[in-house]
Amino acid sequence: MSSKSKFPVLMAGFAGMAFFGLAFVVMGAVLPSLISKFGLDTSQASTVAGLLPIGILLGSVIFGPVIDRYGYKRLMIAATVVTVAGMELLAFCSSVYMARISIFVIGFGGGILNGISNALVSDASTDKNRSANLSILGVFYTIGAITIPLLFATLSKTISYTPIVAGAGVVMTLSVFYYAFVSFPDGKFKQGIPFKKVLSMAKEPALLLLSFTLFFQSGIEGIASNWTSSYLELEKGFDKESALYALSLIVMGIGAGRIVLGFLLRKISKNIILTISILIAALGTLIMYLFTSQAAVSAGTFMIGLGLASTFPIVLSEVGEKYKEMSGTAFSFALVIALTGNTLINLLVGAVNFKQFPILLIICSLLVPVIYLINYQYFRSKN
Repeated sequence: MSSKSKFPVLMAGFAGMAFFGLAFVVMGAVLPSLISKFGLDTSQASTVAGLLPIGILLGSVIFGPVIDRYGYKRLMIAATVVTVAGMELLAFCSSVYMARISIFVIGFGGGILNGISNALVSDASTDKNRSANLSILGVFYTIGAITIPLLFATLSKTISYTPIVAGAGVVMTLSVFYYAFVSFPDGKFKQGIPFKKVLSMAKEPALLLLSFTLFFQSGIEGIASNWTSSYLELEKGFDKESALYALSLIVMGIGAGRIVLGFLLRKISKNIILTISILIAALGTLIMYLFTSQAAVSAGTFMIGLGLASTFPIVLSEVGEKYKEMSGTAFSFALVIALTGNTLINLLVGAVNFKQFPILLIICSLLVPVIYLINYQYFRSKN
């Protein structure tokens, strides 16, 4: 694939990730309104929020083998349509039951968009620019994810969440017209998936350790996106607008981190970048936990996002480089493990004292570099 033909493919991947970012953060932005609208307690709210990562998990299981077998185009279009349907259902839901279905559908379509966008950008990149392109992909995630909290913070005093979410779904639909004219890569295994090779790959320590690094990273990102605004409202006494602005700063921090990540990776080792990043996230969480002023909490939430920026691009670039022949299935495996962590850690928030949510965030944060460095030391000893 020439550089000229790669550009539309990369843009399709960037668009898909932007809309995944929008879908992923919508739960955190809407959850306080759902709690108020339907009178949910913490446990009930946790079960609603937990359906998003479950849907993403199922979408992550499906996308890899499908794109390795049939290619990208049809699944990219179908996933976008499904996600839009979930957004519209959430916008006009009249019961908790409908809200749960909508969140699951958004998660399912978003999970496919997340996986397919990562695999698409990886396949359209060389080994030299794969990490940088995946970092740029993260910037587009930020663009999508920042949109909903900012719109809610700006407009929630004058209108309900319904037109905001419904309008976002309409905008997302426009990407389908672009995908229809892009020449996506074909499937790698047109004669069928070699399941023995898949099983062998799934047992490799490299893929397992990289995937479990993402297990905790995804959990951190999930609870930070879904629970920060509610935590600040219920435990810190923030009003809705201030809490949503603080949530948006997490996403801004992720975007800022990924903008500079492509430059840093050319001068500093991945191990150092990832370790320092996670320590920044843990420190930001501690600031959010200990302080009550708007300025301090805002600084803390921005640091959380800044620290979370590096893990997914670094780890997924290694997955894409090691498993080029069946990248879709390898990404699917890694993201399934990641989203399992997201689901379990999200549910854990509802099971523990809600006041300790930041402590759980810190513990999970510190586990990320530990597992990643175990992977590095293990394979350095092998070589």
